Amino acid sequence: MLNSVMKLSLVKYLFVFLLLILIFIEGQTSPVGKNLYCFMDNTTNENYLKFRGISFETGKSVRVASLKVKNNQLKVISKLTPYKLKKTMINFKIKFIWYGNIFFEDFRLDRNTLKLFHSKNKDISELSCKIVKGDFMSEMNKKRDELQKILDKNLNNKKI
Repeated sequence: MLNSVMKLSLVKYLFVFLLLILIFIEGQTSPVGKNLYCFMDNTTNENYLKFRGISFETGKSVRVASLKVKNNQLKVISKLTPYKLKKTMINFKIKFIWYGNIFFEDFRLDRNTLKLFHSKNKDISELSCKIVKGDFMSEMNKKRDELQKILDKNLNNKKI
């Protein structure tokens, strides 16, 4: 019979072995706690329409931040939705309701290149994403302010 010290050592080794197997099976790091902002590579007057912020809050849910216009002011709205994790892609869908308008959006994020493929009303866009190092909502508000300046400039240039 094994004494209690040997049993304890055997249990520790088995635990470490199983933990290492789980790490190798997983193969990819978890996106939890990571935040991104995504944008079109080409700049347009209405680039706020394509801007998205993404925050992986838990192992099951992602927060998607978007910019919408109300009375010529950009507003950050966000929606929490589940995501599906695959080896190279992360997929999720959202439904936004904004002042009576319903938007259905599909997202596919390439985990290696950080390219976001976004489809909305049969319009497919490819966005480039960068990692947000600070607080997610503070960074979204900074981006909103930058894009608001562009929107204000464009509103001043329009004629009546």
